[in-house]
Amino acid sequence: PGSAVTSLASTTALKLVSDVRVDDASLGVYSHRIDDTWLVGGASNAGCRVLRAFDFDDDELAKLSSRLHVDEKPRNAAGVYPLVDKGERFPVNDPDKAPVLPEDTDDRLHLLNLLLLGIADVEATGYRALASLGATDLASVKTAGGGAKNDQWRRIRERMLGVPVRQAANTDAAFGAAVLALRR
Repeated sequence: PGSAVTSLASTTALKLVSDVRVDDASLGVYSHRIDDTWLVGGASNAGCRVLRAFDFDDDELAKLSSRLHVDEKPRNAAGVYPLVDKGERFPVNDPDKAPVLPEDTDDRLHLLNLLLLGIADVEATGYRALASLGATDLASVKTAGGGAKNDQWRRIRERMLGVPVRQAANTDAAFGAAVLALRR
């Protein structure tokens, strides 16, 4: 309990092992039984898709990410909420929620930093939402999906979440669903 997986793909999905079942249809929060625990989860419309909307390709992401500054206490001071389109389902349910995006700038490193902080903030808000609904407190996070490859971002997220964050052994976003299917 307290172990989690964040899938950083086009959207951001959270799964947390909890001693307590948590379901909240208004936020799209659901639980799956795993032995004597629950896998509690939710998914945000915010995610890495926004990076493509700003024309970041894999090479530029790798090059710029190596130059990201990892603050002791990173925060989303610009209030970026990195949606590509209007509407959010988790950690807030608001079909009219508008994207809050940084101005496109020639400073690509600064732009990338703001977008990654925004996604990390959505992740942290999501885990706080699960805790506020009664789920077990977050203790550690494994990362799957395309965003799992970015070590500098992992360090930013680790500091923002306040728990250890590591790359999952298998970073394919569908791996967890396959494991669950095998357990049935």
